[in-house]
Amino acid sequence: MPDRYSIVPMLSLALYFLVFLTASAQPCPEPMATPDSNGNFLEITSPEKTVKIPLNQIRIFPGGKERIYILLPDILTALNTPIIRWNELVLKKPLNVDEKWKGTIDRKSFYPTSCIPLLEDAHFSSAESNEDFLYKIENNKVSVKGNISFAQVAGRQIVIHLNVDQQDVPMPLINDLDGQIFTKEGPIPITSGEISYIPTSNLLKGSGLAEGTAMNQSFEFLIRDYQGEPGIFATNEGTDRRGAFYIYKIEGKPEETITIHKYALNPENLLSNSFFKTTPFDIHSLDLGELTPVANYTSNSVLIDPKPIPTLLPLSNNAFEGNQPTIDQMKIVNNPEKLDQASWGKDLSFSFENLPIWNIDFQEENSEDSLQRILVRYKAPENPENQPVLTERLSYKQVEQMNAGFMEIFKNFDETSDTVQLKTAILQLFETSNLGTEATISDDFEPFLVETISGFREAEKYALTSGSGDFIPALNADGLDLLPVELNIKTDDGFPESRSFDFNNTAIVIAYESDSITITASNEVQGVQTLKIPNAGLIDIYQFYGTLSQLPLTAGFETDLAFFDVIPTSTMNYAQPEGQERLLIKPNYIHAWVQVEESLTYQGKPAYKLKVQFNGLTNPLFAESYEESFSGTYFVSQSVPHQIIRANFEKGLILQ
Repeated sequence: MPDRYSIVPMLSLALYFLVFLTASAQPCPEPMATPDSNGNFLEITSPEKTVKIPLNQIRIFPGGKERIYILLPDILTALNTPIIRWNELVLKKPLNVDEKWKGTIDRKSFYPTSCIPLLEDAHFSSAESNEDFLYKIENNKVSVKGNISFAQVAGRQIVIHLNVDQQDVPMPLINDLDGQIFTKEGPIPITSGEISYIPTSNLLKGSGLAEGTAMNQSFEFLIRDYQGEPGIFATNEGTDRRGAFYIYKIEGKPEETITIHKYALNPENLLSNSFFKTTPFDIHSLDLGELTPVANYTSNSVLIDPKPIPTLLPLSNNAFEGNQPTIDQMKIVNNPEKLDQASWGKDLSFSFENLPIWNIDFQEENSEDSLQRILVRYKAPENPENQPVLTERLSYKQVEQMNAGFMEIFKNFDETSDTVQLKTAILQLFETSNLGTEATISDDFEPFLVETISGFREAEKYALTSGSGDFIPALNADGLDLLPVELNIKTDDGFPESRSFDFNNTAIVIAYESDSITITASNEVQGVQTLKIPNAGLIDIYQFYGTLSQLPLTAGFETDLAFFDVIPTSTMNYAQPEGQERLLIKPNYIHAWVQVEESLTYQGKPAYKLKVQFNGLTNPLFAESYEESFSGTYFVSQSVPHQIIRANFEKGLILQ
């Protein structure tokens, strides 16, 4: 990547985004939370301090006299980000032997936060009971009292203190779901089905099979934001681009008998001109009597997940697990004062397994109104004189289809074969692959091959060497439609003033204010609409590479960054007539965590190796959005401003 930084004096080497969480500078609360009356708690000891955390609603599942299953509540921050996630503590002891109970934790994870000693996987291993440990089952009641100690590593240790007295032994429950599905031919009875309620995730889900004389039909449903009470819920069983909305009316409670009525919406219910409402209707204004019944489900044996309600601590961290943070979570991890970036100018080259995809240019212009204007554009290939005979831009699918077709055609071809039959097959291959050619069946054989096969090879080579997002099957083909972008940055503090771009004949403007962000969208069909949402010192996502260039990187450095973005999507719903698409615009709060993993020499330059982890990123022009972990490995120069030398991603994407 060329070094195109302008020479602007830096007021300070510090980037003044939050390097550590705001909460880490706050005094640790004592106690962490109000202890439960039953006295169950987790104790974490370290050379620096000892922390005690209440464990609410521990559930005991006896496994006879030789095994105990202990379900532990997760430990979360006050903003519902995880600190400890764990499932079962499984303890075992040989029958009629005077030994300690020993065991392991099934599925555990720890996320660092302030005020809690740092734990690793080894700290959750080698569980062992104390000498006076009590395990007793009597009259369908179970009691467990005593301590469970885990391995001590580097002076840190976990101890679980249990005081469970006369807890009811859970009875096995048959998970069953009955009902019927309505079709044009009449109702079909459900012959097998199951239903589950997960209180810790507010989910109600079911699946099964309905069997009739003329047809069978499987089904499944997932109702979010359900808290065990009757109500009316809307679900989208399609995608963002192709919505499939249904209404569920729930009667009864999972502990007793629950009845669920599923309805399909009518086309007129789905009409909406809103840019910003994900659900195109007001659920409270619907008359269920006018909707089309789809199914009825009923059960008096709902499987309720026994996972205890989590313990919440008045702490914070950045463990968003890839999900989009809320504005309250963003306020915790972000405390910016000033951005002092010298330059935003950059050329970024994306490639896939060393094949060029696209080039994106960040060009800066200084204006006279105290703003720095950044133009983000796609740079088209610079070799138009080498355009192939086939002027169509080949896609990955076309190349695969054509090569497979040529192999099949020439598999049995030799000098005695019928050339007319061969030319017919080749022309048919071009047609089925949606490729045009000037060759005809009457052409002489050799010119025919030059026009078709040689022409295709030229176009294939051009697609490989000139760059095309369409050539890579994993990339979002709409990514380049987000460009060009005009981003205005305030020169006095480096924060964004506005961003504007067009998408599918819609003008979109984002205006950044100190405490709010206003999004304005306008087109001929949906008109002009605005949405105002809270701001928390966020910067625009297209400032990421410039921000990365100015971080005060040193060994062991890590920081949290907070960004904002909007992603437009053309969407329509099933049951709507064609041509009733609308543009849906979703605001995104985005968190990025940057950590220096090591100092090294890379491509002959002193460099830093960085780990970058995004949460809430959906912009297809950022390679991390294609990764399951939303992360990438960056190599940047140690000199300031840091030049991005290269970034690698697990699925073969490369940024230079």
